Amino acid sequence: MFVKKLVEKATRKHNGGGGINGLKAEEVRPRLVFHYGVPPESSSLAYDPIQHILAISTRNGVIKLLGKDNSQALLQSEAASPSKFMQFMENQGILLNVTSHNHIEVWNIDKKQVTHVHIFNEEITSFVVVQQSFYIYVGDCLGNVTVLKLDNTLQCLVKMPYKIPPSESCGTQTEADSDTAVIFSSPQPLAESKRVLIIFRNGLISLWGIQESKVLLVAGGNAQHSSQEPKLVVSASWACVFGSKVVVGYSSGDIFLWAIPVFLDHNSEALRNHKDSYASQNVPLLKLNLGYKMDKVPIVSLRWFAHDESSGHLYVNGFSDSGSSHSFQVIIINESTQTRTIKLVLPLTEPCLGMEIVSCFSNQSKNKQNTLVLLLRSGRLCLYDDSAIEQYLLHCQSKSPPTLPKQFMVTLPFGDSRITAAKLYIGPSSPVEESVAMQDHILLPNKYSSLFSINMKEKDGSRRSSAHFSGFSKAKNLLVTGHVDGAINFWDASCPLLFPLLSIEQQFNESCASSTAPVTSLHFDVSSHILVSGDQSGSIRIFIFKKLQETSESIFSFLQAKQGDNYTVHNVNLKGAIMSISMNMDSKLLAVGTDKGYVSVIQMEGTTILYQKQIPGQVYSGIMSLQFVNHGQNGSENSILLVGMEDSSVLALEEDSGHALSANPVKTKKTCKALLMHILDASPNGVCTSDCVDTSKQSYSKQLMQKQPLVLICSENAIRLYALSHVLQGIKKVYSKKKLDGSCYYASIIHGSSLDVGLALVFSCGKMEIRSLLDLAVLNEVSLRGLTYPTLKSPPNANSIFCVSSEGEILLVNGDQALLFISVLSHREIYRHLEYITNVYMEGLAPQEGTSCMKNPQKERKKGIFGMVVKDLKGNKTKHGKENDADDSSISEELSALFSTVNFLHSDETRCSSVVNNEDVELDIDDIDLEDTKEKHKGLNLAVLDKQKLGKKLHALKGKLKLNIEEKMNSRKDKHEEEKDISAVDKIKQKYGYATNDESNTVKMAESKLRENVIKLKAIGLRTSEMQNTAQTFSSLAKELLQSTQGSKST
Repeated sequence: MFVKKLVEKATRKHNGGGGINGLKAEEVRPRLVFHYGVPPESSSLAYDPIQHILAISTRNGVIKLLGKDNSQALLQSEAASPSKFMQFMENQGILLNVTSHNHIEVWNIDKKQVTHVHIFNEEITSFVVVQQSFYIYVGDCLGNVTVLKLDNTLQCLVKMPYKIPPSESCGTQTEADSDTAVIFSSPQPLAESKRVLIIFRNGLISLWGIQESKVLLVAGGNAQHSSQEPKLVVSASWACVFGSKVVVGYSSGDIFLWAIPVFLDHNSEALRNHKDSYASQNVPLLKLNLGYKMDKVPIVSLRWFAHDESSGHLYVNGFSDSGSSHSFQVIIINESTQTRTIKLVLPLTEPCLGMEIVSCFSNQSKNKQNTLVLLLRSGRLCLYDDSAIEQYLLHCQSKSPPTLPKQFMVTLPFGDSRITAAKLYIGPSSPVEESVAMQDHILLPNKYSSLFSINMKEKDGSRRSSAHFSGFSKAKNLLVTGHVDGAINFWDASCPLLFPLLSIEQQFNESCASSTAPVTSLHFDVSSHILVSGDQSGSIRIFIFKKLQETSESIFSFLQAKQGDNYTVHNVNLKGAIMSISMNMDSKLLAVGTDKGYVSVIQMEGTTILYQKQIPGQVYSGIMSLQFVNHGQNGSENSILLVGMEDSSVLALEEDSGHALSANPVKTKKTCKALLMHILDASPNGVCTSDCVDTSKQSYSKQLMQKQPLVLICSENAIRLYALSHVLQGIKKVYSKKKLDGSCYYASIIHGSSLDVGLALVFSCGKMEIRSLLDLAVLNEVSLRGLTYPTLKSPPNANSIFCVSSEGEILLVNGDQALLFISVLSHREIYRHLEYITNVYMEGLAPQEGTSCMKNPQKERKKGIFGMVVKDLKGNKTKHGKENDADDSSISEELSALFSTVNFLHSDETRCSSVVNNEDVELDIDDIDLEDTKEKHKGLNLAVLDKQKLGKKLHALKGKLKLNIEEKMNSRKDKHEEEKDISAVDKIKQKYGYATNDESNTVKMAESKLRENVIKLKAIGLRTSEMQNTAQTFSSLAKELLQSTQGSKST
């Protein structure tokens, strides 16, 4: 029944009588429905280890997101700019992208849209998100470090008052001509709210105290180098979980390991490792000799991942600008690194642009598997099993060294065979569609193989050989693909994640020159159950599927059988590569065109060649298109084969004999490559009827011509319409012509729901146009960014393969890297599970242990009696998620209090405040410090609750204030003696706009400072209330412990 409906539907679309009706603008809405795979021209990577989302940015501004369970999404902003930096705010659903124009885009991953664009005034040279908070360090080319905060409610970036200028962060080692651009600005591990390490391009290393707002350590710098060439910093990374080591890569190929002090608090001295204590500030702890310095290969990126608290793996990536010298190495950093270097050189054929360690989870075993993902310069992704790298490094110096870790290239899940031809078929909706979709949704995570799978069984396509053929009964859409090795595969395209159903391998043929020639053309007649394929060697294979009793609602159920038993195959060999195939089921004839200009008509019953005719061409000799047509004129009916040449000429042949109906074909004035030939309009009985119309007369009208069958020829630069009657007679008269704006390389006919006809065009620049027929007006257009297109001079099936269903569903195969599903009509939604597979972000996901690249050990806390009480009461099963949330909120609160205040005034404000302070003999309101600048210990501090200790602290504070007042009075007296003419100073202040020491200005400044202190007092009140709540909580826990202890004694 459903096959009959499909046949009737196709017949109406092909033979719609009553004239040609074009598509309406309201019917057309071209859009990218789903992007599967890796976009071309990829340039950088970012990874969220909690959400397991990998982001891939491209040079044209497109960002691809790859999540768990094959979920994928494509982000496209209006500004098509490449990315400089890209980083997640982990587990927040926010992706920050810095473009080449120094614009910071805030992406909402769940909504897949840009919520804010922050325009930065200077060139951004470093960009680091402080994880466990909403703060960002932005370093620029002038040496400034700016602090930005993400307003999570409005999802916009706000510039904070706190700043780190180069005049303060560089210390006394600032050189006038030195390059102070910030290359690295990252918080020190285990002290994220206290210190940040800043590394400048000139080699200067500065450890900045956030609370103290001053430099704690200055090391490195070009002043130490005695060579003529300065060492410019290119990359850096922490190399210790405690933040005591940092590795720096230079433009000269040097790699230095520097010791960084770890402070207990801002008043104590640095605590260093016993081996690090011998390192001077201007002498690196270790110089790694990995061979980069010999060829002066810049170290473009360094990444360190912890293995345990004492060792880790350092991933070193270096390549020159030309790409002639490149190397990617993995080394072990531990206590013995100073004596020997254990390394692995990965055999990459091209430079690496980015790397990430991603965690993959097997659906069967639920075991975590770490994979090293490398982005190569060509835009392809390369995978290595990280556990295999670790095993190699551990055993590489043994007597029997292990084999090198195996490399896996990320490709579409079609094994090692690239797609060279494709056909898409959309089935009619059925009553069981909803129930089938629900069943398929339950099995969705386990049904499809992962794009990043390093399992060889899934990579070599063995899943197709063991596919369940019962899947045809549930298939709503069918995709037939031909491959470079001659294989033909059937895919369930009901969901954009293609599922393999049936594979037909190329069989060896003695009469054929090659048994594995690439498939170049496909034609599948669903109603007659016949599939015809042609390959590069000129071989035609005719597959006739058995007509089984229909037991399913699907139109593709006839394919459901044991492989090899449900079809028969017939082979025919022709001259040249097969370019076009057409079938006439009424006469059982098959027409085939080759690239050498041969047209062959074959009887499908017996597979005998009826005739073979070569049609000469001018520049292009191939047969681009073939179409059978029954033409009636003046009461007679003729069976005609219309031949569309690759050089845009059209010729009509008699179907049975192959004789030309005219002496010369219809040609264009200038030879251009043709892309499409199609006959428009046919009568309801399937016979094209041409009335005798004299187009030279003035009575000729477009309405009358609209009822005539027309021949559409679309070439690379123009669209032409000819009357079929003129083509049969060889008359070179164009009914309508439209020049194209750009170079077109693909064209196809599409049909609307009301049998209206339109034309889809794809240009080499990535633009897609939908035009109406017959006026050829543009109804809508869309830009498909992030795609690679073949040139018109490239060989057939070189890069991209297009296939379009008659309903306007377009499938683009971009080599072996990506699949694009595009819908043209506004009312069509034919794919299942789109909402599920495009949702890469999972809200409320708790972080798992070991998700960070630096496995931070638990920060040491003073465990008093209450700590033991909690441990005994709660047990050892502590929830890591709650602990992480507590740490996150603590770091965020500490940074919020610090970054919300101004630490350095502008130059004019500094001069103004200094003059006022010098003339103020009273206690300055700035002397009252309401901020607790000491390091805050996490957890409950019982000393705060001790009144005696509080009294001692207040007494000490009063003493400090008294000393400060006395010092200011003494300094005031000394300076008062030196000042002779105060009025002259006041005049100079008024001239340049500075405040004088009059009473009104002093009162205003005092009022301003008083408002600030009121705000600070409110914050202290909030902290006090939080401490009281914490004390009540511990009191209740103590009571519970006492009751449990008494209960245990009584038992």
